[in-house]
Amino acid sequence: MTFTVDVDVDVDVPVPVPVPVPMRDGTALATDVWRPEGSGPLPALLPRTP
Repeated sequence: MTFTVDVDVDVDVPVPVPVPVPMRDGTALATDVWRPEGSGPLPALLPRTP
């Protein structure tokens, strides 16, 4: 299955910032947050690996 999305977005994306995300058991998992400069509705991707 293939999806094609035509998006014309011109934004600068800075270096990711590692953010600790607290879990219910008290463990903090680190994740990178990439936030583009500017405003407006932008697509979000959430890739997760085991």
